[in-house]
Amino acid sequence: MQKVLEGNFQGAFYPAQSTDKAMIVVSGSDGGIKWASEIASVYSEHNIPSLAVAYWGTRYTAKALALIPIETILAAVLWLKNKGYSKVGIYGISKGAELALTSASIIPQIEFVIAVSPACCVFEGISKPHYSGTSSWTWRGKPLPYASFRKRSPALIKSILQNGEFGFVKQYREVLRSEKNEENVIQAEKINGSILLLSAKEDAQWPAAEMGEMICDRLKEKGFAFSFHHEIFYPASHILCPVNTKMRFFYRIERQYKEECESARKTALKMTLDWLAGL
Repeated sequence: MQKVLEGNFQGAFYPAQSTDKAMIVVSGSDGGIKWASEIASVYSEHNIPSLAVAYWGTRYTAKALALIPIETILAAVLWLKNKGYSKVGIYGISKGAELALTSASIIPQIEFVIAVSPACCVFEGISKPHYSGTSSWTWRGKPLPYASFRKRSPALIKSILQNGEFGFVKQYREVLRSEKNEENVIQAEKINGSILLLSAKEDAQWPAAEMGEMICDRLKEKGFAFSFHHEIFYPASHILCPVNTKMRFFYRIERQYKEECESARKTALKMTLDWLAGL
């Protein structure tokens, strides 16, 4: 593993023998680089050179998940290109999937996307314990249009007490109904390569399967030039990536279907590796 700390990004590079393509990995609202590094390490072991990138929550990055420059991802893409990789893609989970899809719709050098538990819109940023009142992302110094929570409270404790698990799926559905529009929707049809979407039917964090279908409907409507596939898993949780995080037990379905959820993660990994091999 090679630590990377340059002017525009902080990363951890996990090399592999393959020299044709490489992948950026970003995690979600957990922040930091630990989770992304664990995912990157797994893909490196399967011969996919992977660069974990931190975009908030470290000493060198933003302190809140708000107004994050997309240029962070551009810098990571150029770093991999300078190492000689001809095809660079991006893997993101949850809020990182939102970042991955948004970045790829803006940066043509990104030539494939894997979005796990994806989002179809740019959402309002998070400044714990509240929403930020700003966009999650910026490009060229300007905030991207976003779907606002309009001062709705995250109500974390209330959610756990009422539902017995961590998640805001009802709240996100309300925001999608009232706030989603052509300005804040991710223009996935502009992505310069194939897209793989992986989601859980009963995702309690946010309605990933529904948003994945919205992405596919848009790609069909716009005549997307590349291949795309959306796989919906059940039983499975928001955490469909190959990491062993204790956070999974925050979700009721993980407690009820422990073995099945673990099997879904293994299947998602194999499916992703097979998909990458076919690029």
